[in-house]
Amino acid sequence: MKHTIKKLPESIVEVEVILDHKEFIDIYKPIFDRAMDNVQVKGFRPGTAPKEMAGAGVDNDKVFHEAANEAVRINLKKLTEENDWQFIDQPRVEVLESKTGLKFKAILALFPEVKLGNYQKIAKKIMADKKESSIDDEEVSRAIDWVLNSRAKLTRVDREVKKGDAVNINFHGTIDGKDLEGASHKEDQFVLGQGKFVPGFEENIIGHKEKDEFEFFVNFPKDYWKEDLRDKKIDFKVKVNGVFKRETPKLDDEFVKSLGKFENVEAFKKNVKEGLTQEKDQKENQKLRLKIIDEIIKNSKIETPKVMVDRTLDKMVHEYQTYTQKLPEKERKDESVVREELLDKAKNNVATNLVLYQIAKEQNIEPTKEEIDIEVSTFLAHSGQANNQNIDKNQLYDYVYGELKNRKVFEYLNLLK
Repeated sequence: MKHTIKKLPESIVEVEVILDHKEFIDIYKPIFDRAMDNVQVKGFRPGTAPKEMAGAGVDNDKVFHEAANEAVRINLKKLTEENDWQFIDQPRVEVLESKTGLKFKAILALFPEVKLGNYQKIAKKIMADKKESSIDDEEVSRAIDWVLNSRAKLTRVDREVKKGDAVNINFHGTIDGKDLEGASHKEDQFVLGQGKFVPGFEENIIGHKEKDEFEFFVNFPKDYWKEDLRDKKIDFKVKVNGVFKRETPKLDDEFVKSLGKFENVEAFKKNVKEGLTQEKDQKENQKLRLKIIDEIIKNSKIETPKVMVDRTLDKMVHEYQTYTQKLPEKERKDESVVREELLDKAKNNVATNLVLYQIAKEQNIEPTKEEIDIEVSTFLAHSGQANNQNIDKNQLYDYVYGELKNRKVFEYLNLLK
């Protein structure tokens, strides 16, 4: 076998292979013989007819294509093993003319070579700047207030609504006399003063009673997130369905015991503080992880193959379309626009995964079978699908394996202080 290898951009390799007459015949002849043995010749059992007669009944084109495919398979396998290649897409093969044997060209998309920068030095430098999370009394107080408000007792009252009350309303918004999509709702219940709506809306509800029907307008902010509504006058028709006085529970030992295994208020406050600290730690770690990966990518030589980017982008676009499918059609973006907007993120995601893969390879980081089994069991139990026979277990194991492996890589990087 003679061959040439040409490296192309984006981790593509072009291979040209030439087999001489003998090399190709050694593959061709067994296939031709099998085809001849299967030829039906009248008066003879299969495989017993004279070769001249059986040979005339062989489909030579079919035999050649089968032999060529076998030759491609055998020789690509040999080259793959010799060069330690890993395909990320099906090879594109073209059989070329050859007067003596067989000649073919293959375009191969390979797992890219990743030359990492000094990721240990990068991680150490960034992790050295990690700030210890601290939670002050005000943050704890806000969290406790949220808990108390979420368990407030609602009592229907026959009086004018005021700030701090819960109110149930129907509302309908129009602009220039035309219905405004997304600006109408029935039986919408919320607490006045929590800023659920644009400024000016809730203020117009204050002072009204149950069954009141009234109209007002609101000028949307100049920096409103939807450009076409910025600084626009929106008219609203509102009906009050109910007014509810809110009574928040008293923070005492009896109340905190109803929330869980807390002996007293101090134990509850300690738990809240620990939870907030853990949450802040997680956010800080996530921020540092992203910074570490970004710096490693900048200091590495990484080719992001188009096929990998396209697959990642396809998945991201599908997720976006699934998420936005219930939005009005005019609020959904065209697929071409979404692809363009997400392209850079897809490239970054591919580069990130390649960095994590290479670090795991260099540091021999692998999750154990026991770790994977525990994670899979936990996932199935929490999702309520432990007995679901329709789950693709192999796909789930692959997903968990990848997540655990990446987590272990980050744990390794976090320890480089």
